[in-house]
Amino acid sequence: MTSPGKVLAGVDANHGDSDTISGVTFVGDGGRSITVCERFRGDDTGAEPRELGSGPDGTHCRYSASDLTHR
Repeated sequence: MTSPGKVLAGVDANHGDSDTISGVTFVGDGGRSITVCERFRGDDTGAEPRELGSGPDGTHCRYSASDLTHR
């Protein structure tokens, strides 16, 4: 992923979404401001989902620091 960017992956945790991330290289994100995986509480109304948190949780956002490279 090349910066600028905001979020690599977003999942609706309450709908059972999950993402396994590996082998990702970030280019131009020296400040490490791109969120790797963010969890949301989605709804069926079309409204913006509510943010629940970010980072690996082993269930919905599956990755570790060794899966990511920054250059």
